[in-house]
Amino acid sequence: MDTLPILAIAGAVVGGAVAGAAACYWPMSRVAAQLRERLERSEQARNGAVERSAQAREQIAQLNRAITDLRRTHSAHGHVAAARAQTDAVEKALADGDERTLVLPRREAVQAFADTQVMGNG
Repeated sequence: MDTLPILAIAGAVVGGAVAGAAACYWPMSRVAAQLRERLERSEQARNGAVERSAQAREQIAQLNRAITDLRRTHSAHGHVAAARAQTDAVEKALADGDERTLVLPRREAVQAFADTQVMGNG
């Protein structure tokens, strides 16, 4: 058997495989590069989202602390203001001698029943 046709067929197969691989390599390398770029952008976006999420959580925690402090301050000032207003009202009523105060006794006698008898002049 002659080896020349076998070598020619083997060379044609190897050449075809090399040509086919070269023909597929160029478009596939472009697709792989595009996929790598997309993956890199996706990772950058994910990292940015994680950072923004952490910042947002920290800001929410700061706002909650500020709200709590304001509520404490407001309730403390509210109680102080209400107590001060009540104290001022009591002091004013005591100074004026207001009959509506429960602290001082009434000046005149309390009449429990209506006076129904006619007063006589004589």
